[in-house]
Formats: sequence, structure tokens, C-alpha cells
Amino acid sequence: MNFEQLTYVKKIYELESIIQAADKMHVSQSAMNQSLRALEFELGYQLFERSRRGTFATEIGQRIIPYIIDILDARTQLLQEVDSLKSNLTGSLKIATIPTLFNKIIPKALSAFKKDFPHIEVQVFESDKDKVIKMMENNEVDIGLIGKRESETFAKTLTSYPLNISTDFRLIVPKKSKLSLRENVDLSMIQPYPFVLYDRNFYHENLKNFEDKNGPLKIVFKTNNPSVLIKTISEGLGVSIVSRLMLEDDPYIASGMVEMVTIGAPFDYFLHFVAMTHKDSNNLTTIETFVDYLKH
Repeated sequence: MNFEQLTYVKKIYELESIIQAADKMHVSQSAMNQSLRALEFELGYQLFERSRRGTFATEIGQRIIPYIIDILDARTQLLQEVDSLKSNLTGSLKIATIPTLFNKIIPKALSAFKKDFPHIEVQVFESDKDKVIKMMENNEVDIGLIGKRESETFAKTLTSYPLNISTDFRLIVPKKSKLSLRENVDLSMIQPYPFVLYDRNFYHENLKNFEDKNGPLKIVFKTNNPSVLIKTISEGLGVSIVSRLMLEDDPYIASGMVEMVTIGAPFDYFLHFVAMTHKDSNNLTTIETFVDYLKH
């Protein structure tokens, strides 16, 4: 009995197919079959039975396989603990982030970080910019991720790390909209159009001054889900304003179902994304390591 055989059993159980399991494990079907038969011979019981519907655990297999999974889980925990002994990173990491970075940057960086430091417990909180800053000022989280204007400053108790990522804003419109024929658009031009609002404080604040002076936009729908917002635009139900970073790699933009137009004031500026830490943090090594993952 060896870990390779146990791993095969787990994968077959999960996929209910030896063919698919062999493909996932990058081994030949015959090699996996032979390994499984050797394990079943050693145990004295058949673990799986085959049918036209797939490969399923026998009654005995249903009793034995949970122990096999426990053994594999324990091995993973053992290796993680060994890795933690080699690392100078310890403890946990609490991150507060604005939605744009939560959707576009955090997943890849966190996946790579957790792969290299699986023993570090990470918690991520999504919130609006003001709340993220407040959490940082109160030293409630280790890292705060926000977007800032070039001249914007923060409390002296906070340290900022540039992430070398910035974005401007775009009006997004359905395919073949008349607005897409313009090189740039201001808010007065979109007042007659149904408007889908990205329901975050940042957008409320930027639109408020305009609406106070010029009257309200025709807001027909609000959502804080970027995917729902962009899909709504693709269906021709309105127009909206979002950061260009949010639109990177979006399938509706790539297919031309949603088009981008340059937008004027009050969205005619860049946001520069930064990671913030509290100067009194006692977790600086772990923080700076994760910031490097965000940058790269």
C-alpha cells in the first residue's frame, strides 16, 4: 500500500470514472487499473464496481474509502506543518479590500500565496473604501486595499505600498448604442438613458454633485455584483459607469456585446491602487510578503 494508490482511489471516488481519474492524474488507464487491483488484492476487498453509468464504490468501499481520505488529509496537514517550520512567516493575515480588487486581483495573488504558505490562515473582508480605511485606522485588519487619487493622503498612523496598478473609468453601453459612436461622453448626455448603478458608495458620491445640479439620472436598476451589472448592459437594459480594471478579460467586452466609451467629469481621473498597513502592526513580514504577491 502506498500514497499513490490511495490518491488514485480518492480521485476515482470523486469522479466516478477510472478514465477521467487517469486523465486527471496524467497516468494511463491500464496503469491506474493495475495499481487499484494490487491495492484491492492487498486489502482483500473490491473497492469499486463498474457499470455503464460509471465506477462506484462497493458497499465495502464505502466503509474503507473514508479512512483512505483521512490518511491523505493527514499527510497534507503533515507536509504543511513541515513547510511552516521552514518558513519565517507565522500566524494569520486579515485583509480588507474594495470590490474591484476583490474581483480582479485578490484571487490570483491569494491562490499563489496559499500554495507557498498553506499554514498561514487568511481572511478576506470586502467593503467600501471608507470602511476599509476605518478598519485600518483601528488596526482591525493587517492589510487594507483601496484605490486613491494621486494627491490623496491618509492618517500618519498608516503606511501605503503602491501596487503598480491603476485604472480610469468607462461608460459601458450595449452593442451598437448611439453613444458608442462618440469619442467621449459627459453625464448630461446619458441622462435620457436608463442607468444601471454599480451600488457602491464611491459611485453614489461621484454622482451626487451632478444630480444636485442637473437633476437625477434615470436609475432603473442597482446591483453590487459586477457580473450582473455587465450582463444587464449586454441585454440592452441600460448604460453604466465602471472602472476599466473591472472590464479586463470580461467576455461581454471581448465579444462586443458591451462597448466602452470614454467618460468625462466627475469620472475623468485615474485611481491608483495601494495596500495600507498600520504602523503598529506586529505582522510586518507576512504583510510585506503578501504585498509582493499582489504586485506580481
